[in-house]
Amino acid sequence: MQIVADHYFRFKSYQMYHDAGVAVPVFSLRTENGFGVGEFFDLKKLADWANEAALGIIQILPINDTTANYSWTDSYPYAAVSVYALHPQYISIENLDFGLPKELVEEYQAEKIDLNVLDLIDYEKVISSKWKYLKAVFNTEKDKIYKDRNFKKFIKDNEEWLLPYSAFCVLRDKYKTPNFNEWKTHKKYIAGKISPFFSVKNKDYDDSMLHAWVQFQLHKQLKDAVDYIHRLGVSLKGDLPIGIYRHSVEAWTEPDLFGMDFQAGAPPDQFTEIGQNWEFPTYNWEAMKADNYRWWKNRFKALEQYFDAMRIDHILGFFRIWRMPISATQGILGYFYPAVPIVLDEFKARHIPFDVERYCKPFINNEILWKYFGEENFKALEFINQNADGTYQFKEEFNTQRKIANYFKDSPDDISGKLISLCANVLFLEEERNGETVYHPRFYAFKTESYQYLSDWEKESIYELYQDYFFKRQDYLWKTKAMEKLPVILNATDMLICGEDLGLVPDCVPEVMDELAIIALKVQRMPSGNIPFYNPKDAGYMNVVTASSHDSSTLRQWWKEDIGLTQVYFNQQLNQYGKAFDDLEPAIAEIIMKQHLYNDAMLAIFPIQEFFAIDEKVVNQDMTDERINNPAVFPHYWRYRMHLNIENLTNNLEFNQKISNWINESGRG
Repeated sequence: MQIVADHYFRFKSYQMYHDAGVAVPVFSLRTENGFGVGEFFDLKKLADWANEAALGIIQILPINDTTANYSWTDSYPYAAVSVYALHPQYISIENLDFGLPKELVEEYQAEKIDLNVLDLIDYEKVISSKWKYLKAVFNTEKDKIYKDRNFKKFIKDNEEWLLPYSAFCVLRDKYKTPNFNEWKTHKKYIAGKISPFFSVKNKDYDDSMLHAWVQFQLHKQLKDAVDYIHRLGVSLKGDLPIGIYRHSVEAWTEPDLFGMDFQAGAPPDQFTEIGQNWEFPTYNWEAMKADNYRWWKNRFKALEQYFDAMRIDHILGFFRIWRMPISATQGILGYFYPAVPIVLDEFKARHIPFDVERYCKPFINNEILWKYFGEENFKALEFINQNADGTYQFKEEFNTQRKIANYFKDSPDDISGKLISLCANVLFLEEERNGETVYHPRFYAFKTESYQYLSDWEKESIYELYQDYFFKRQDYLWKTKAMEKLPVILNATDMLICGEDLGLVPDCVPEVMDELAIIALKVQRMPSGNIPFYNPKDAGYMNVVTASSHDSSTLRQWWKEDIGLTQVYFNQQLNQYGKAFDDLEPAIAEIIMKQHLYNDAMLAIFPIQEFFAIDEKVVNQDMTDERINNPAVFPHYWRYRMHLNIENLTNNLEFNQKISNWINESGRG
């Protein structure tokens, strides 16, 4: 088979800024001298490679502290316990202000060797080991540390967030949980009762100062790395999570700024059929607006210390958020907020025979029971009661997804997932608003078993209402809400702002992003329109183009997921003839990368795995572990590591020259 490629044509203005970059989580960086996880100092070596390959941007995932319980579930970088504190996993023990006690050096070196040979991150081992050495250094040198003028200045400059954070960490560790509602003391944050933690005579003083000092060291190491990156002419792009962790410093200290009775997530999309439940509280935008978005301005100011550009995760959340009541466990039982809801009079006007029991409760009959449980449907009878008309309803103690999940928490059973899914067999969701009950269509209501048992007239009427709700009536409201907050927040920063605008994108989103000069994201496999692929050649200037993301499979993995779709991509998107290769060959990976370089988009940024794919000498022979996250799996273990050392990349002159040539020839050098 002959591989051919059409001519790449640069149709952009040479005077406009264009660049190319690499996306890789800090934790994924592998170096010769590593400790089993990437560290801030490793960004220097990554910048060395980027410089050799003519890449002008390094993009990373969120780097804030996510330590909730010291287990692998803390590997999720979007669930920070503080939006200011940096994650201790990124600290370099060897680059602290003070060296390790001599008696620990041999132990440290042995652990480092064991951890650094691992294919994947052992999060729990890494974090426990680093804290062991951090505590040893601190306890040995604390007299000098307490006298350090720079440390004192760091505390003074950052006391607004650092003191609550340090106290939070002490209490989290003391009570073995980040859930402040379960603490024996300080359940409610009162600043005056926290300040004693930093009194020399207080029993918690040393522990509080330990956490403050670790943050001081992390800040110094990251600033050192950023300064080095900038000296090479490379920019650093960060990632701003849309939500906060439910059991975080911010939720503890300023609960009025958040909707603690709700959960944020996303409706069903290409990642998952049941939607996503991130379990984050929502934002109380009215409270934030009341003080002119102080919370957001301070957050951006802190990020500006390190970053030149910022990716706003799920920027759609500034227009509206997908929220669920605490009683739900799946994103499918969410609805948009704010939204223009459906009221009872609207059902009447459309002649829809609304019945709250039929429309808003799970519809269950014998046929549906058989479909869900088959010959084991008798097991479901423990959880449901039969009505007079032969249908069923959940018993009160099992009538929400959360109740079912809690019941099976300690003894998982195959039936639990089916019961939870059956709970979602509803047409509309209820919301109490200003003393009135209003309604929202359940996402994909027309695909539910409940919908199939409606009359044809009801089906048609409800489908029309569904289309109006999701695709017509909300745009003005969402645009208005976005324009209330985004201009104020964006004016508080000089960073280049990029918005992750994937998913169910309302028409108003690109309008607002264009108006506010927010860079949009275009992922070839995730087009917003009703087309199989997005062609990078169609990208306008205000875009970042990429072939994959940390939430998707890599190109090599995707190539084998759906052979039929791959064949279409091979012939139509890549203009290749004949049958597609069984595996993504380096020559084809080159064509894909060039597609994304030769266009008018401001930025072309590729996950580091896609760079590996272009060279048979560099590619990871085992692609199994190359995916960073799978949104359909929650919680997911974020533990991907590069399969080779950054130093190997930097010294691979042929590999780097190839990339450098493409970037310079495409006008991105």
